[in-house]
Amino acid sequence: MTVVVTTVGGPWLTGQLAALARQTRPPAQLVVVNNGPAGAVDAVVDAWREALPQMELVEDRSAAICGHARNVGAARARQPGILFLDDDDVVDPGYVAAMGDALDRGELAAASIDLEQLNTDRLAARWGDMQAAGPMTYHDFLPWVIGGAMGIRQKTFHEVDGFDTSLLVGEDTDLSWRAQLDADARIVFAPDARISYRLRTAARPAFRQARSWASWEVELYRRYRSRGLVAGGSRLRALLRWARPLLLLIRARQSEDVVVAARQLGACVGRLEGSVRHRHLHL
Repeated sequence: MTVVVTTVGGPWLTGQLAALARQTRPPAQLVVVNNGPAGAVDAVVDAWREALPQMELVEDRSAAICGHARNVGAARARQPGILFLDDDDVVDPGYVAAMGDALDRGELAAASIDLEQLNTDRLAARWGDMQAAGPMTYHDFLPWVIGGAMGIRQKTFHEVDGFDTSLLVGEDTDLSWRAQLDADARIVFAPDARISYRLRTAARPAFRQARSWASWEVELYRRYRSRGLVAGGSRLRALLRWARPLLLLIRARQSEDVVVAARQLGACVGRLEGSVRHRHLHL
């Protein structure tokens, strides 16, 4: 199994490498892709080379987006299965083994995301579902796998030409859908492959993240509406989306309430911006 960890040099990589060093079935190959400033993770990687002798470091900022970094890592893969991880999450000791078993049964594997371990109880409870009990179904279309908790057979990855780097976000949704539609891939959920996911804990980063995600949803609808994806929703549903964060802000009692409201509001703003950019109404 090849594990690809993408990073831009943030403070969390040590935790993910420590988790990979504790695997019950260690990955045969570990590729760390630095998509940030040159040398940003050299010291961290050097500190873990003895515990992770199969690790190699690649630096590439020719395109500073996650999909490109993952493609760079996948191009180095020498194993039949590839697992993609983000640097700020933490996998359980049985993660690689469980994901490997899942890829024996299907072409795509979805890990089980845990929001409680690295976040406050209140924030985790209010955030909403994130692949806790199965692949994502947010768009009411085909299921899809979150990129930082995804496994895929190398053959399938290359068959669909990897992540589409014209998408700044949503590249994991797009890859999952293309794999199913164009490569007849099956998604297998791996409940024993648990990964602790780190949420945004301040209002501004939560707003920016949700705004970015939602703004590119419109592009996904534009690409897949001819293949069965139904766009939009009722006007009432759109109004409720805008009302929900405003009501939450009014009733906010703790900082987590503000963070969740900022996330919801960011999604509303992002959908509006995406509708303008792509000239397709999706509120």
